[in-house]
Amino acid sequence: MATASQDPQGVLAAIDGSERFLLQQVFKPIGNEYRISIPSPGTTEEGAPLLFVKQKKLSIKEDIRFRLAPDAESHVFMIKSKTAFEFRGRHEVLDEHGQVIGLLEKSFGKSLLRSHWVVRDASGTELFEAHEASWVIALVRRAAGLISDWLSALTWLPFNFVLVRDGQQVATYRRVLGKLRDRYVLELGAEFQGDRRLVLAFAVALDALQDR
Repeated sequence: MATASQDPQGVLAAIDGSERFLLQQVFKPIGNEYRISIPSPGTTEEGAPLLFVKQKKLSIKEDIRFRLAPDAESHVFMIKSKTAFEFRGRHEVLDEHGQVIGLLEKSFGKSLLRSHWVVRDASGTELFEAHEASWVIALVRRAAGLISDWLSALTWLPFNFVLVRDGQQVATYRRVLGKLRDRYVLELGAEFQGDRRLVLAFAVALDALQDR
């Protein structure tokens, strides 16, 4: 852990060289916190944390920072809403200098049936789109929340996504079942191209910004 906090370039190099990540939620009464690590091959167990993520509490603009240590003052990148009380579902991803490296955008129309996002790079070019993997589970979750409080537990059915570019699946994002706290595995295919900071920001946004 000390190595991560002292060697930001090493951490970013490790992220760039990996195709598999584990996102572990940390229980906090207000706001969301996470650890991001690279799990051992073939497992869903947490590895040595590379990034510590914290959502700013009670902020009128979403502010989620990715740090090399839990209480570090500096960050290596962050998610920031484009406007206060962002209603259009647009959140910028900024580097440590405040320069835009990409945009996370929720497609509200398509999300009526199942959650749907688009992730763009700094130039506005679509890097990938993502949607819930199962139509059936997405519809059951929504119906359960509307029909009855007795069925509200069904809203916690597995929350899995597929990431697609040009009609081809390039990554998956799946919840690990049997864990008290949310734990997700992000797997990038060989076809995935783009800044891994953006896909990690997107993975955190799916939990933090959708109250998962």
